[in-house]
Amino acid sequence: MVLVSLPREPGRRELNKADKQRRIRDAARDLFSRRGYSSITTQEVADLAEVGTGTLFRYATSKGELLCMVANEQLRAMVDTVPDTGDPVEDLVTLCDPLFVALETQPENIAAYHRETLFGEPGPHREEAQRIFRDLRGSIGEILARHSAGAPGSDLEGPAQTVFDVLYMGIVRSGTDRTPGRDHRADLRLHVRRVLHGALPTSPAHTPDSP
Repeated sequence: MVLVSLPREPGRRELNKADKQRRIRDAARDLFSRRGYSSITTQEVADLAEVGTGTLFRYATSKGELLCMVANEQLRAMVDTVPDTGDPVEDLVTLCDPLFVALETQPENIAAYHRETLFGEPGPHREEAQRIFRDLRGSIGEILARHSAGAPGSDLEGPAQTVFDVLYMGIVRSGTDRTPGRDHRADLRLHVRRVLHGALPTSPAHTPDSP
């Protein structure tokens, strides 16, 4: 007779902790999306979540950590799957689409998210944000490797890092440039095509400066 261990059901304490974290996350998401990062306080998040500030700080130690908690959930989609459109530039632009959507709807929050990811106080949600961008760099390398198949002597470490830098800085620039009607995705396509020219086999359908 083989004994099978069944998964343990979460206890009341674990369920209570999960409920508090959900309420804090939902409250932070609501306030950030409606009013923007700079105009809210951790006290307001705690009040909306119906928890004390001491409880809130057990789940996120600062307002920056709260923002990372909320944004990570949305931006993790960038690295959950790697797109395959048949064109390396479109793959890369599609890969970053969650960032573009966030920039279009919450530019202040995304600018703050980048700032917190780079310079914020240490915390688990900031560390998760940094993992997301490391995974994004890995996804870029995977896309370049797929499209360089058969190219002799391909060394894609440098191009992958350069593409990541171009993507990242292009997206950050999109968050500060409010020129009406500007197509930031088209700008990004142009810059990435120029970077990839010479790194990948030339496609007759695309030239380095084609939009």
